[in-house]
Amino acid sequence: MPKKDYDGKHGSWEYAESPLVDGDRLLCTPGGPAASIVCLDKKTGKEIWKSAAGGTAGYASIVIGNAGGVKQYVTLLASGTVGVDAATGKLLWSYDKFAKNTANIPTPIIKGDQVFTLAGYGKGGALLTLTKAGGKFDVKEEYYETKLKNKHGGAVIIGDLVFADSDDKGSPYCADWKTGDIKWTRPRGGKGSGSASLTYADGNLYIRYNNGIMTLVPAVATGFSEKASFQIPKSGRSSWAHPVVVGGCLYLREDDKLYCYDVKAK
Repeated sequence: MPKKDYDGKHGSWEYAESPLVDGDRLLCTPGGPAASIVCLDKKTGKEIWKSAAGGTAGYASIVIGNAGGVKQYVTLLASGTVGVDAATGKLLWSYDKFAKNTANIPTPIIKGDQVFTLAGYGKGGALLTLTKAGGKFDVKEEYYETKLKNKHGGAVIIGDLVFADSDDKGSPYCADWKTGDIKWTRPRGGKGSGSASLTYADGNLYIRYNNGIMTLVPAVATGFSEKASFQIPKSGRSSWAHPVVVGGCLYLREDDKLYCYDVKAK
């Protein structure tokens, strides 16, 4: 196991990432002092490289970027956002404004040469532009905005808009991800409460609240409007698993149950 083999270290809630499979490779974050990130052969488990990118693991998952024409793996560790060379694991760049946090959870979002990162517990959202010059990467902070904080519901970017929950308040917002300007925040009221995780499909946000309420909301900049809602069976406290929409079906995990709903347009 990577934790044992690499002296792995994590926060209070163990490991929660989704390992990345990239071709014949598998990437994960043990969080060891000499192996924050490891790259393994997915069939044999043999080590390809290890990277001391920043110590203790966060709870985000690794994503692929190509800023400056260099393929890299990007993630949010306990020490902040990092990018490592996909070929060697060498640390290419880092951003430490999310360091010394209770937990760094949302997975970074890559848009060309830019990285959009969120965190909760009093942190916020940051947009970074990466530029390669002279063999090194320069990290330009376009903005850091505390109003864009998000704890564990994640965010989605649709066009110029980003949608996420306000920390874990059950108050989703819409913002311009290029500027950080808030377009709207969910008004008070409604059945859904507590931390909201979300996904996007066919022009709509599928929002799942901590109390097990699912809502359908148009992904637009003009305002928040619920089109439909229902209660997930046997749900309640800490209903956190992210919704998934694929092939016209909505998949929801609740403890050891998996529910599938037909959400095709009729």
